[in-house]
Amino acid sequence: MNSEVKRILEAVSGCIGRNIFIYDESFLLKSLARRLTKNAIENMSAYLDFVTDNSAEGAEFFRSLNITYSEFFRDPLAFALLEKMILPGLFQKMDKSCGTETRIWSCGCSAGQEPYSVAILLDELAGRIGDRCGFRVFATDSDEPELELGRRGMYQAAMIENVKFKHISNYFVQEGESYLIDAKLRDRIDFSVYDILDELSSSPPSSVYGDFDIVICSNLMIYYREDIRDFILNKLHRSLAPNGFLITGDAEAAMVRRSEGFEAIATPCAVFHRTDRRNQS
Repeated sequence: MNSEVKRILEAVSGCIGRNIFIYDESFLLKSLARRLTKNAIENMSAYLDFVTDNSAEGAEFFRSLNITYSEFFRDPLAFALLEKMILPGLFQKMDKSCGTETRIWSCGCSAGQEPYSVAILLDELAGRIGDRCGFRVFATDSDEPELELGRRGMYQAAMIENVKFKHISNYFVQEGESYLIDAKLRDRIDFSVYDILDELSSSPPSSVYGDFDIVICSNLMIYYREDIRDFILNKLHRSLAPNGFLITGDAEAAMVRRSEGFEAIATPCAVFHRTDRRNQS
């Protein structure tokens, strides 16, 4: 990172009162190039002057770092494992132990597509076995407007293209050209603001104590420096119940495989089983 780029990032950090050097360098450089194009600025020197004199641009740069894209059932292989193996196993274990509920954390949930996808599978499974086991999904993000979209649960038709017809029939109500998630699913999901980089907590306060059976943290760690990724992985490990499962994005699978404390359960998928070897410091 050359000195001019560093001065730009320092200026942006000053504008927003946040340290953006926690992000991966290549991601920052790509984001910077997009901002130059967006503002029709030809070189770094001119952009440095622009962002220094324009705090609104610093805020826009920071917003561009927060990727909120998501889809229903985004990773077909991971959701197939959830549906056919992981969730039935958790429900069977919960039933035998007379436990109260299966607990899921969707970290970086954006507008709710991911937690609703999991909730659909959980509710469908609970219906097949007589609803003997409850479940609760905790959905967190740092972007309150995205969370509000999730709480509302209203999606345009193009946004549910990955959803099976039977799930649309059972869990969505059409309203004009949009589809509203059924209230019984909305009531099962707790949407809350949470900063995964918060050093004072190991899990969302809304969950009270963590101890999640499954944590889904997909396509989030890839945007951060390696040491920040390690911090996040340590936090996710601590938040999982013994023998819990971590699901990440495909691009993050290699990071998790190199770490201690997680074992892949299926090579093609970014699905991991928690072990007790990880350094918790």
